[in-house]
Amino acid sequence: MSSLRDFLRSATSDTMLPVVRQTLEDVVMEVLSERQVPTRTDFHELRDLVNSMRSSVSSTANAMKTIDTKLVELEARIQALESPPKKAAKKAPRKKPAASTKKKSGK
Repeated sequence: MSSLRDFLRSATSDTMLPVVRQTLEDVVMEVLSERQVPTRTDFHELRDLVNSMRSSVSSTANAMKTIDTKLVELEARIQALESPPKKAAKKAPRKKPAASTKKKSGK
């Protein structure tokens, strides 16, 4: 009985396969056309666009780093110009060491 059931299932599936296959292809194509899934050409165009933008972004980043270092240098120069000039500190006069307070013992 099991063999007969398997035979009937395989015959039915073989008969239905072209119908199901065509229906499935139609559904897939409909979904692709409605959602407008990107094609290979779209991916190539996007890749080319990203590559062209990458060079401009890297050059802009390098320019920003250069501007940042120049800005730091300018800020340091402005701060040096705004701060009052440092005068040499006057040295306090040295005190002479006090004379020895020991008494001389006389003989």
